[in-house]
Amino acid sequence: MRRVRRISSDVHIELTPMIDVVFLLLTFFIFAVVMMVRADVLDVNLPELAAGRAATQTIPITIAITDTGELFVNSEPIKLDALVERVHALQTQMDDGSKSALVLAVDTQSPAGVMISVADTLTGSGLGEFSIIGHRNPEETQEQMPEPESP
Repeated sequence: MRRVRRISSDVHIELTPMIDVVFLLLTFFIFAVVMMVRADVLDVNLPELAAGRAATQTIPITIAITDTGELFVNSEPIKLDALVERVHALQTQMDDGSKSALVLAVDTQSPAGVMISVADTLTGSGLGEFSIIGHRNPEETQEQMPEPESP
């Protein structure tokens, strides 16, 4: 007599290998996160220094030029003739004697001549280190910005 093989009609899915793979992935990602945190928080013992002074945060002196060409120093209206004296007075008001950063905030519709006059006045009086502030266009990417030319 011949033996007849019976074919099982139920489909059987093994879950054990899938669970093993999931646990391996889970341990890999946990290990990766732990290693990233350790790289950010390094235990560094800094040396003690005798020279130097503590860093202080200074409030910048803002010189604003409106669209009509009016000048403001820290939101107070001022004429171009009194600009240098006012900036020097604000810098001497600092308790620790450090110089505050000068910041020019120029409206896009302001006359260019006023900004040139302010920059010339500041530079001529020894206050040539100032910054011009603005905001970045969110649509413009880094690739679209031109590279600065080196002298």
